[in-house]
Amino acid sequence: MIKLSESESTILRELLNVEHLAIAEQIGFIHNNRTFIDEDLLIRSIGMLDRMSRINNQKAKKIVVTASAILWTYKEENWDGLRDFLVLILSRAGFPPTAVMIDETYTEENQTFNGLPSLLNEFNIAVHQLKYEIFIGEKKFLITSFQKKVWDKLSKLKLLGISAPTSAGKSFIILLKVMDSILEKDGNIIYIVPTLSLVAQVSSDFNRQLKNFGIKNYRVATTYNSTDLDGYRVYVMTQEKAISAFSQSDQPYQNIRMLIVDEIQNIEKVSNEHDQRAKTLYDTLMEFRHTSNPDITIISGPRVEGLKQLGIDIFDENKADEEKTKDSPVASITYAISKTKNNYLFNQYTDILEQPNRVPISNDSIIGDYGLSQYREKFITYLSLFVKNLGEDSRNIIFSPTTAQARKTALELAKKSESVNLDEKTKSLIEYLQETVHDEYDMCESIPKGFVYHHGKTPTHVRAVIERAVKDKLIPNVVCTTTLMQGVNLPAQNVILRNPDLAIRKRKGTKPKLTDYEIANLRGRAGRLLKDFIGRTFILEEDSFERSDEQIELFPEIEKQLSSGYGEKYNEFKSEIKQGLERNVTSNENNKEYAFLMTYIRQTILKHGKDSSKRLEAVGIELEKDLLSNIIEITTELKVPKEVCFKNRYWDPIDLEVLYAIRDKIYIPTNVAEANIENSLLKVLTFMNNEFPDYYNKYFGLDTNLLLTACISAKEWMKEKALKSILNNKYFDNADKVENRISLLQNKISYGLPMLLKPLYDIKAPENMFLRFIEIGAYMPITRKMIELNIPRETAIYFNDRFFNSSENQLDNLEDLILNRLIQVESSIDYWRKVQIEGII
Repeated sequence: MIKLSESESTILRELLNVEHLAIAEQIGFIHNNRTFIDEDLLIRSIGMLDRMSRINNQKAKKIVVTASAILWTYKEENWDGLRDFLVLILSRAGFPPTAVMIDETYTEENQTFNGLPSLLNEFNIAVHQLKYEIFIGEKKFLITSFQKKVWDKLSKLKLLGISAPTSAGKSFIILLKVMDSILEKDGNIIYIVPTLSLVAQVSSDFNRQLKNFGIKNYRVATTYNSTDLDGYRVYVMTQEKAISAFSQSDQPYQNIRMLIVDEIQNIEKVSNEHDQRAKTLYDTLMEFRHTSNPDITIISGPRVEGLKQLGIDIFDENKADEEKTKDSPVASITYAISKTKNNYLFNQYTDILEQPNRVPISNDSIIGDYGLSQYREKFITYLSLFVKNLGEDSRNIIFSPTTAQARKTALELAKKSESVNLDEKTKSLIEYLQETVHDEYDMCESIPKGFVYHHGKTPTHVRAVIERAVKDKLIPNVVCTTTLMQGVNLPAQNVILRNPDLAIRKRKGTKPKLTDYEIANLRGRAGRLLKDFIGRTFILEEDSFERSDEQIELFPEIEKQLSSGYGEKYNEFKSEIKQGLERNVTSNENNKEYAFLMTYIRQTILKHGKDSSKRLEAVGIELEKDLLSNIIEITTELKVPKEVCFKNRYWDPIDLEVLYAIRDKIYIPTNVAEANIENSLLKVLTFMNNEFPDYYNKYFGLDTNLLLTACISAKEWMKEKALKSILNNKYFDNADKVENRISLLQNKISYGLPMLLKPLYDIKAPENMFLRFIEIGAYMPITRKMIELNIPRETAIYFNDRFFNSSENQLDNLEDLILNRLIQVESSIDYWRKVQIEGII
């Protein structure tokens, strides 16, 4: 650990004080701030930076970035030579890309700093940059020291765990390594991400780089199709899509060049009975362990510990290592408002200071509803003024505890904001949303005032265009939920957080809250590599966060220790599980905490028989030989086809046996042209609710009074009725009803309904596509193929209606047909739809 001299500590505190008071005045907490960086402080800072830039130490690097950022942000016009000095210092410290932001003469084409008056300086900078240059083909890239370490290790290892803050640029260096790898040797790429937003973003990034490098024999795919395996693929998928391939084939993914698992921290709750997505991710990786041998495997996440051991445990690969850093090329500063009796303080936190800076707030009249959880008028007025005072050029993420509150907050803030003259692009965005969602869609009211909301219920095509609008700097403020913590890169200088609550009101006496780890990731949204020099997080109610008296940093650099497997949960309930397996017990109200393990054990034994011991031991489950033999005997006697069980791995084979026995009691619709589809679906869902209530509640869980309405919407959805047309009904006369129906379509109908009914269809109509039509909201081959190419449903339906004829649905090689047709008509496509296909054509 580096030890600062007393004078160096004083310099840092003085620099941070300049930033602190400037921000306090900007927000309106104090007046008449006269603090600035004088020549004496500048000279002392230069001396300190020169020393710190020569020290290869985490804290020294943070000091370099933070001090450089403050000097550059608050520089005087007559400080000749500061730019050249900072370029040198940042390059020496291993942050050449950060140096790019302060040199307006930097040329992307040649990747050189021009106009440096000193030949010696130019030489020094060039020497330092040589260490951080990489070449892919004939293209040169300037990267950080952390990225270079990742690059070098990936050239030597079979498996690498990468842990770094959000702003460290780990996704970019992984993308470059993929390009380098496939230029060297062909092979398929598997890239697993947790959300559809990330699927779209990563797919677009890959398409862009494939074009950039002129690689034409690869296609980006967001789903696995066993009938379409010509050429090479970059599969960008959620874990649910990735694991579904293993129900089509024992070894679906062949010739894997690289397997990349992003946001690996989501595996943490694998033993939690309620976290199905963590189990799916873990089970997906275990399938890869047993069925494939990638040339390179990467597991990546922000601020996680133990990735090397995790990689060894999951993939049984000893040629493994990890590369982790807490360094960030962006200066991260947290501000928080606290209250002591009747006075308020504006506090500044950064981990390069031993104690926080505190400034009394002289103008506390603007603070409203401090310490209250409701979003009432007084708090909204305060928040509105806070955002306004950050400046019209600032880009802000405002965290909301719930999806409903995100929408309400965006609307309320919009009402309190002044109207602005809209440019043509923003006007066209509003018209596009009215055309494709609803004339009274709330977003159309908030966007003209500079606010938008982003949450899990946002339609896919809407999410795509608003994320682009934010990146285009058309919308400065995003009110979001936790969806933005999962890696979506939206440029923002500031993150604003009222408190850690994830609910407005208590549930059963408690209120869910963000963890320190989640807050650290949310703070990482403030400031991005090559976008911002300083990222600021504003905590509006510091006293709502629990911390010890000795805790200096408001949010310490929390790292998550990851481990994997089912061993701990299995050993905790070993006797109960053994008894349940012997008596053919399945999930019920008394065993929910461990019943999923009985299902996992039965499914594994059913598929692998005597060879299942190794697979079970790999996840921490050791069965006695007698029990193993007993379960093999039980599963052998099942009449339900094994293929049905394999395709429905989260259904217990014992329950599937029951379903198979009563399969003829219910009729299932199988044709999109059938009459009264909604009534048939209603009967099927009612049947499943009566016979298998646990699975009904797990996957669908809709009140039975709403079933008919949901079935009507499912029919409209699958028959390619546009969202705008579905919502064009007198019932949808307010924003809540519109939002709730969108949520129903995207979550219950597109995901829950197919998951619930899949085993029944696998039994009665195994080759039928009916559920697939409901899942993606389309039945025509061209529309479906466009959706598989990651074109949002509404846009795919629009394109099919306008640019294709019905006879073309019968043609072979629809992918080439679609891509060529869209290239032909590109000039006639409006901007917001073009945004959704620019990474594809």
